[in-house]
Amino acid sequence: MPESSDSIDFFARYKDWVSARSISCNGSTNPKDVSAYLAAVREDAADKAFTVLGIDTKSLDAYSSKFARSAKKGDYSSIVDVYKSLGSSEADSEISKAAQNREELKPFAKAYLFRSTLRQLGLQWYVPKDSKTFAGREKAQKASTAVPFQSEGISFMAKYGEWISIKKLSIDAATKPEEVAAHLSSIRLATDRKVAQIMGVDTEALDAYAAEATGNMRKSAANLQKITELLCSADAKKQIDAAAKDPSVRDAAIIYLFGKMLQNIKIDLEVSPDTLMDMFPGLKIPKPKGRMPGQKKKKQ
Repeated sequence: MPESSDSIDFFARYKDWVSARSISCNGSTNPKDVSAYLAAVREDAADKAFTVLGIDTKSLDAYSSKFARSAKKGDYSSIVDVYKSLGSSEADSEISKAAQNREELKPFAKAYLFRSTLRQLGLQWYVPKDSKTFAGREKAQKASTAVPFQSEGISFMAKYGEWISIKKLSIDAATKPEEVAAHLSSIRLATDRKVAQIMGVDTEALDAYAAEATGNMRKSAANLQKITELLCSADAKKQIDAAAKDPSVRDAAIIYLFGKMLQNIKIDLEVSPDTLMDMFPGLKIPKPKGRMPGQKKKKQ
């Protein structure tokens, strides 16, 4: 069980964005409260990474409702047709507009349109903070603006049992938006696995199954169809049931497996570090620089 000193903190101050989330953990803390907290942090970081880059997410959200109109809701097979439609001239026009006609931003605008459309269809590739698994745990997800430093920066510090993750970025006038987006992306990646793992999903078993299932698959509509079909197969259901001993977390196991397979075949629904490095060749992700300004050192 976690020790009484365990805690997870997320603090962000960047331009007009201020967000603070904290949770203290002890032996009586329900693991689902911790996962609910991390799900909220994950959404904060993932969503903000797009707007930090300059993607017009509002225009893409509005377009995605039209984009998804003919697709069947709640059916993973719909994803293939949506993916193919991302290459249409109409979609490309909306993507370019949302990316400010900047070529280096188009892959991220395209990824955002895809994710926004999947949301319209009620399909998930990560465990969202409004998941039914977290029903009644809104208190654990509560956010505030009590950031313990006045200068701009983003800090994520986690100590929960044997898991320790520290990610800090001090921001000044020379910090580029892509650096901020890369930092937010690293926080998203740090929390993705833990949301499912902490609530009791055997993520290692699902990782192994996803790796075997996707093999040397590359990004393509055909391979996307293969993994959506696999997700509904008897073999996948057997693996999911084995990884989710508690039936209440079975949905989380399904989502985790699907997200892992998408990641394996390099289909982006997020601002990924690899794509950032491709589109911004000079990008150097800053290393941690010690405590955030004005922040007291934690005792561990």
